[in-house]
Amino acid sequence: MATFLDNQSDARRMAALLAEYDRRLQALERTTQASRTSIEGGALPIYAKDGTLRGSVGIQPDGTVAVVPHNSTPPPTPTTPTVEPVLAGLVINWDGLFADSYTTPADFSHIQVHLGGAADFTPDAGTLAATITGARGGTVTVATASYAAVHVRLVAANTAGQPGPPSASVAGTPRQVDGPDLSKLLDLAVWLKDGSIPGSKLVAQTIGADLLAANAVVAGKIDAGAIKARELAAQSVEATHIRAGQIEATHLKAGAITADKLALGTTGNVIPDASFEGEVTAARVAESGGSLWAVVSGGNNSAKSLQVSAAASEPTTRGLRLVSVPVLPGEALYLAVDYQCSTDWAGESVKVYAHWVDGAGKEMEAWGVVEAKPPVRDGTWQRLAGQVKAPDQAVRANVAVETFASTAGTVRFDNAEARPVIGGRDAGARAELSPQGLRLFDRDGQEAVALTADRPNYLTFASAGTPVATIDQRGSAGFQDLAVAGSLSVGGDPLTRILDRLPRGIQAIDYQASVITSTGTEMGFVELAFNSEPGRTYRIVLDCFCDPSVAGGELQIRFRDGGASTPSITSPQMQWGVWPMRSDDWMRVRLEHVFRGDDLMPGLHRFLSTFRNVNGPGGQTVTLRGHDTGLGLMYIEDLGPHVPETGIYNNGGGTTTRPVQQYTRTYPAAWSGSYANRGSYNSYYGNAMMQGYISSTNGTQASLVGFPSSLTSDLSGAKIQKAELFLYFEHWYYNDGGTAVIKAHSHAARPSSFSCDSQSMAVGWGKNVGKWVDITSIFDSTSWRGIALDPNNTSLSYYGRARGYGQDNPPQLRVTYTK
Repeated sequence: MATFLDNQSDARRMAALLAEYDRRLQALERTTQASRTSIEGGALPIYAKDGTLRGSVGIQPDGTVAVVPHNSTPPPTPTTPTVEPVLAGLVINWDGLFADSYTTPADFSHIQVHLGGAADFTPDAGTLAATITGARGGTVTVATASYAAVHVRLVAANTAGQPGPPSASVAGTPRQVDGPDLSKLLDLAVWLKDGSIPGSKLVAQTIGADLLAANAVVAGKIDAGAIKARELAAQSVEATHIRAGQIEATHLKAGAITADKLALGTTGNVIPDASFEGEVTAARVAESGGSLWAVVSGGNNSAKSLQVSAAASEPTTRGLRLVSVPVLPGEALYLAVDYQCSTDWAGESVKVYAHWVDGAGKEMEAWGVVEAKPPVRDGTWQRLAGQVKAPDQAVRANVAVETFASTAGTVRFDNAEARPVIGGRDAGARAELSPQGLRLFDRDGQEAVALTADRPNYLTFASAGTPVATIDQRGSAGFQDLAVAGSLSVGGDPLTRILDRLPRGIQAIDYQASVITSTGTEMGFVELAFNSEPGRTYRIVLDCFCDPSVAGGELQIRFRDGGASTPSITSPQMQWGVWPMRSDDWMRVRLEHVFRGDDLMPGLHRFLSTFRNVNGPGGQTVTLRGHDTGLGLMYIEDLGPHVPETGIYNNGGGTTTRPVQQYTRTYPAAWSGSYANRGSYNSYYGNAMMQGYISSTNGTQASLVGFPSSLTSDLSGAKIQKAELFLYFEHWYYNDGGTAVIKAHSHAARPSSFSCDSQSMAVGWGKNVGKWVDITSIFDSTSWRGIALDPNNTSLSYYGRARGYGQDNPPQLRVTYTK
């Protein structure tokens, strides 16, 4: 080996060979072997970090191939269900939330619905009555064995079939028939179930009026045509035997009831006499008990309209109920009406709304409101339209029109509508169709496509099967070409603001090839004009050749500002320079001056460069010129935004004074949260930031967001130049956006109760819009450490939801300061 290595070329080959072996070994170690593995005749176990077996993949003991979980964590406790009575059963609803967890576990399978005789019953296989499979909640109808009260509890189960703790129980009592001969009616309901006895098998007058008590036979249990009109004796069914709302229009054969017996139309609009032309409206006005409401001549493309007087000595609300209709919790209604305010009308708003009613017949402290605030007051007809949704426990909706908090003038109403939104109640994947348009939802209940008249559309356009433009569920968009007529923002900053942070380059320029000569007196050379803007920094430069006739003396060059007028050699001097002329050869000279736009009056400025020769031999002349191979030039350049002066004098003797420096730093949110009634922290919304009033449940809401502790140390002793806040509002009550009310606070961490500074600023915001706003006027570097959203106003234009800490597009604070 020693002999072999004595030869240098052999040594180099050995070194290269070892390096190649090292490279191959490292490549082998980095290469995955999973592509060459398989599970042969068994299963691959999956273990947690602590060694606990959590699952297996492969062939199971029963011979099947599956992924089987082991030792699963029990699911969390579901929230308490809501229960509503129906005939011989209960409607049970779960809202998709958990009492002891903010998130749904990834191995969620379903919710078990259990019925028991006591409030503290233990759920088991014998009490299981139904299941709810939707991870976002759902509703199920359960039949009961009797009409006695039962207790309902929910249990969550995971994919391993393991149940979690049961929810709190809630009692419910099925609805029962309240007429005579109950046993016969129940027998009859069984006989007629699912059309088991066709109408031809029923002898005329088999069912007497005394057997048709309210709710005795559900319409859905009788086949179409099973009971014909000729099988019913005259007057065998009286109005007192039919409960209000139990027979719907879809159950009435066309022509069975003549128009004079019907108040409702057949178009889906549940408001009778919707254009206020007939006896129904006259009866409504009479029931109002006064002269404030009246039917007057002249409607919106109709003969008559409904009018209310808004005159009052103090702000007064006057409403008139148009209809009371049954609803189910979560059911959506489309409400609309034409209105016309007189030019002297004074008040807060004009409304069409649904006042929700619970199962006990009591009006709830909840409304679904569509309003014009403020309304148009030029005497023209306007359309007011929107969609509202029934809350939990609501069984009816009292639909009304209203002039709200008004003191003068009149309001006319015409062409009212209240229509159920098709598909508007179901959870999960569905389609909703209303007069506003079509909306499609995915299986999680999130809107995927909206084709509506009054809000943005989310969809994909295709040409010949090829997608050409798309807006996805995250708001990301792709287009073949894009033309923006309005403003364009990038990362929350308008594009114009981004460009304003950059230099704009040369604003004016001139090239010189000609000759101008001075004989010792000041001469003008080149004039340039430009428009000055405050907040900008500029530079003016003259770069040319000087040609003295003889050596000696010096050249003086000046910049003079004539403002908007013609400049001359007597105009104010901005800058000057001196160059000795030691020979009669050409010499290159350059004069430069940097200045702030704030140093000048905004607008047009005409600058003049001048020159002269002094202190030279008698008869000396000097020429400024360009050259055919090197033109002279004069230009004005925009260097960008003004930068504050931060330098200090330093004589080189080791001064300890540190120069001031400018910083721009961006701080992400460190925490955030919402506060119900501007009081205690509301954990229901997590880190989301709510503001404004939507219902009495949470009252007028407010939010706080805080930033890292480094903000405190960074701003200690600093002078703020600018403070900017980024927020992303994903929802407003109105489709065209709302108003954010921003304040400051001094909390270092999220407090248990709400408080903030009183100084505020209001900013208009669009829906699904993130942007930066300048909050310098309300932000104090000595005390404020975060931002509050606090409109403290019940107007729905302030009700919105902004994203918070840990969500997409969270709040940010950008501070420019010197220190």
